[in-house]
Amino acid sequence: MAIGSTLAWELAKFLGSEHPYLAPLSIILCLHSTLNKTVGLSIKRVFGTMIGIIVTVLISSHIKVSGINLGLLILLGCFIAKWLKFDKIVIHQVAITILFVFVLEHQEKNYAIDRMRDTLVGVVAAVLVQMIWLPK
Repeated sequence: MAIGSTLAWELAKFLGSEHPYLAPLSIILCLHSTLNKTVGLSIKRVFGTMIGIIVTVLISSHIKVSGINLGLLILLGCFIAKWLKFDKIVIHQVAITILFVFVLEHQEKNYAIDRMRDTLVGVVAAVLVQMIWLPK
């Protein structure tokens, strides 16, 4: 986990991220005891992140940051994930992504792009770490 986090951080920075901590976050959340579990959680994280970003980016520029608006965005995003028949892991990823993208995209206009790129960097790194250092 430590080596993967280091590599993911540096790769995210190399690719232009202003929020490189998002890549190691994916490693920490997705690296598990087997390759199948790591891949499964990585896919769920990517889908949840994508749904959360899409919902937030489409709507957030038209509303103010407030608790009520956050709650409505999370409700909408989680409804979409549930409607698409995703499980609770994806739904949690949607909610987490909406929280951070909604708040931070208002402050820094490239947060959503960093979030998606760095999530992808992190999940790919998690799978590679699993394959190389923890093969089973």
